[in-house]
Amino acid sequence: MLRTYMICVIAVVLGKSSVRAEQEFPQVRVSTTRLEGVWLKSPIVAVGDVSNITSYGRQTVDSLPAPTMADLHDLYWCQGYFNAVAVVKGELKERRRPYLWASTIPGCTLVDNNPKLVYHRLKTKFWFLREEGEFLRPTFDYGTYAFGGVFTPWSQGPHLPARDRLGVLLLTPAANSDSLDDYARYLFDVGDIACDLLGKPECIRRIRSLERLENPALRESACGFLKGQLEADCRSK
Repeated sequence: MLRTYMICVIAVVLGKSSVRAEQEFPQVRVSTTRLEGVWLKSPIVAVGDVSNITSYGRQTVDSLPAPTMADLHDLYWCQGYFNAVAVVKGELKERRRPYLWASTIPGCTLVDNNPKLVYHRLKTKFWFLREEGEFLRPTFDYGTYAFGGVFTPWSQGPHLPARDRLGVLLLTPAANSDSLDDYARYLFDVGDIACDLLGKPECIRRIRSLERLENPALRESACGFLKGQLEADCRSK
């Protein structure tokens, strides 16, 4: 089960509407960085979801930031409310805040309705956020991840502080993948985030427990992560 679906989430987000000539819009931000890169660039990361989504307006511009295709000139903006359940990075004083984002594709939905997308199985989502005026905004409007997620509901995660809870969930194969082989490929996408949340000693301990599972692909991946990312000994052969 490949993890490219999140790249698509941002590209399908916004709604179509007319806009008054005097309406002002924020500066759009675009990136194609991977999950860890968005984590590092995000001043706020919070578990929650967006509700009450409506159109904010349509903006026509001469050009859009790279790597947007040169023949695209319209941005579709949407607003909703971000409802935070827990904050795992930075600070968020209010747990319900207006949320504003943009896309080059009309249609004010957060993800394609295709039920085969892994997105529809995510019970916990952690969003990459920044503050801009009255709004919460995605770290990047499109081109990369608006959020990551796991299959386990937040309330059913381990009874730990929020940062530790998310870190443990990211290092739990069943919370992320349908098989250990798939999780072996995914570990390098979330391992650094988990280590940032848990701290290096606990992260080493938990990845060594993955290394000991009876799966050759995961054993190899965990060993590679220990040596390459954490400069720790690899115990498996």
